[in-house]
Amino acid sequence: MQNNENFVQNQVEKDNPELLGMIMNPREQFERIRENPKIVVALIVVTLLALIAALFSFKGMEQILEAELGAVSEEEMMILTIVAQISAVVTALFTPIVTVLISSAIYMLIAKIAQKDVTFKQLFSMFFYIAFINIGLSGFVNGFFSMFVKNANTKVALTSLNSIIGAEGVMGVLLSSIEVFSIWGIVLTAMGLQIVAQFSKGLAWGTVIAFYIISIGILIGLTMISQTVGV
Repeated sequence: MQNNENFVQNQVEKDNPELLGMIMNPREQFERIRENPKIVVALIVVTLLALIAALFSFKGMEQILEAELGAVSEEEMMILTIVAQISAVVTALFTPIVTVLISSAIYMLIAKIAQKDVTFKQLFSMFFYIAFINIGLSGFVNGFFSMFVKNANTKVALTSLNSIIGAEGVMGVLLSSIEVFSIWGIVLTAMGLQIVAQFSKGLAWGTVIAFYIISIGILIGLTMISQTVGV
């Protein structure tokens, strides 16, 4: 009887994490990542969703370039549009893995300082499964619905508070940071760090919120600089 229980327990521990499970039962997925970190499926799916989001952004790209650059010849506009589209695809290809790599490295350093028992592979897996929400689904949902919104501002996520208010400058940055998938990602990251990296609740939430505030501060700083130099 005991052997059967151990066998069942081992099978549960070896279950692979599921991407859709990040929506319905993220805690269970983080427990699976802790025991059996997986990367390839999440990497492929998140990258594909990012690519689809980039394709959605092609709609109205020429009009956006005209508004930003003013009057240019038809040949120049065609070249600029192609360059912008290629840039969007390349960015979509590399953004997920670069973002996850940097996040994993930063939190691995924090884990080492805090003397937590976690591997880089576990963190890398965890952040890719979180990226399914705050990069993959976020890009797909915003890109898809922007196709049906007339004169949609592609620089502002439809799922952010700023899509309603339409503020610019520093206030626009602040309101854009209040966004459904970003907040969802923050909650998942804090939860994942407690389960996968075995951070305390205070350390997990403290570091996640601190980095969120720092990222907003950087964006505000860049916005103020661009306004000052008139870019």
